[in-house]
Amino acid sequence: MTPTPLRPPSVTEAGGGAAEATPRARAWPGLFDSPATVERVWTDFVAELPEPAQRTALRRALAFARARHGHQTRRGSDTPYWVHLVRVAMELSRWGETSSELLQAALLHDTVEDTVTSLGEIRVGFGPEVADLVDWLTAPDRQEDIPAYYERLQSHAPLRAQLLKLADRVDNLRSIQALVLRTGDAHRAWAGTYLGRTVWQVLPLAARAPSVARVSLVTAMADLAPLVDRGDGAER
Repeated sequence: MTPTPLRPPSVTEAGGGAAEATPRARAWPGLFDSPATVERVWTDFVAELPEPAQRTALRRALAFARARHGHQTRRGSDTPYWVHLVRVAMELSRWGETSSELLQAALLHDTVEDTVTSLGEIRVGFGPEVADLVDWLTAPDRQEDIPAYYERLQSHAPLRAQLLKLADRVDNLRSIQALVLRTGDAHRAWAGTYLGRTVWQVLPLAARAPSVARVSLVTAMADLAPLVDRGDGAER
């Protein structure tokens, strides 16, 4: 039986605050939607933004990210990596976070960590505010440095960086849910490990977040939990 696509709660359903998500943002692609659908929703969303400069900036950021990530795909699938980047940006917009710098950073957040891109390139090409957000989202290479990274993220990161991390984790959890539903036992233990670390690494970031973001994270965790084997560690 085909699983029912996960529909993230709207701002109203989640008890969101004053920030209003756009209609396009609320038409967020579902869990099993194709890259073509994700691209169409994103293209329509950008086209409806009121400021020409923001439309241009977001198109530039996605083009740069797609070029740098190249043929990378999401774990266990042939889904192009850029789909994750767009979904993170769309999740932020659904939460009412539509600043140009934050959405650019969402599209670029893995370029330094996962490609040959340097932080200096991001700073020169997209400005210091975008670069600072990408820097906060760039986890260290050594596993022994991961706990300290999350402690800094919880204690010292600006709210927008924490929101970006939350949106990133929400989409990762949803993607892992789809992966486990599709592949069964092949990824169940790893998914449980990832979920376990989400509890202590990322859930504390939700304390300062708007309620719609908290609901999105907890819902994604709850949707994944029945499908996984519980572990005591995970990759970032």
